[in-house]
Amino acid sequence: MTARDQQLVLSGGTLQTPFAEAYRALRTNITFSRGGEVRAVLVTSGTSAEGKSTTVANLAILMAQAGQRVIALDADFRRPSLHRLLPANGNGHRAAGVDGFWQRDGAEPVRLGLSDLILGTATHVEVAQSVEGVDNLCLIPTGAIPPNPAELLASTRMRDVIVELCEHADVVLLDSPPCGLYSDAVELTQVTDGILYVLRSGPQGGVNHLRTLKQLQQGKARLIGVVMNQVAGNPGGYPTRYGAGTSSRG
Repeated sequence: MTARDQQLVLSGGTLQTPFAEAYRALRTNITFSRGGEVRAVLVTSGTSAEGKSTTVANLAILMAQAGQRVIALDADFRRPSLHRLLPANGNGHRAAGVDGFWQRDGAEPVRLGLSDLILGTATHVEVAQSVEGVDNLCLIPTGAIPPNPAELLASTRMRDVIVELCEHADVVLLDSPPCGLYSDAVELTQVTDGILYVLRSGPQGGVNHLRTLKQLQQGKARLIGVVMNQVAGNPGGYPTRYGAGTSSRG
């Protein structure tokens, strides 16, 4: 993890800061927004550098600390980053809610992940990594980057993967590529229950967020909230502001 990553991801020294409290409020809103029916949450943004991956990481940490069994799933085949934000436990610790993770003795972990689950070449036991210092939290990285990410994520097998993971966890948080740049996130709305849309405060670089959100809501998932990062004047200079979303379906 780089020094910048360490500043963005919650740890023991920042759990009592306004930064952490903002994410706790977000956690509470997500937990109660749909009466517990939301199990698989898609976290996306309109463009890059909006903060979606750090939102996944911090939400996953705080949900796990609240006693929920959480799987952070990196579905961003374009630019995966969760493996840096949530480093794997190096001692082979078995994570709560998942049966363990596979590692080659005396060597770097074999980079199995989501692509292997979709292709059926590995099981969740082999790809799930417990996260260092956080009980109840597992990371599933992308695995090998496929040549056809959107098609893989739109496959029937991807739907089966999400169903299977939800059987082992209370919540699955999916990081996806920016939906304004790739169709991957739109495909993932077909296999998730809710959408959390992340955007950065300030000039938006020409991204039409309303149009992007409308496109996302054409899928199965419902918009459950919007997170605005880097809001000026927040105590401590940290994120995050949360806005409740509206359902795209009745």
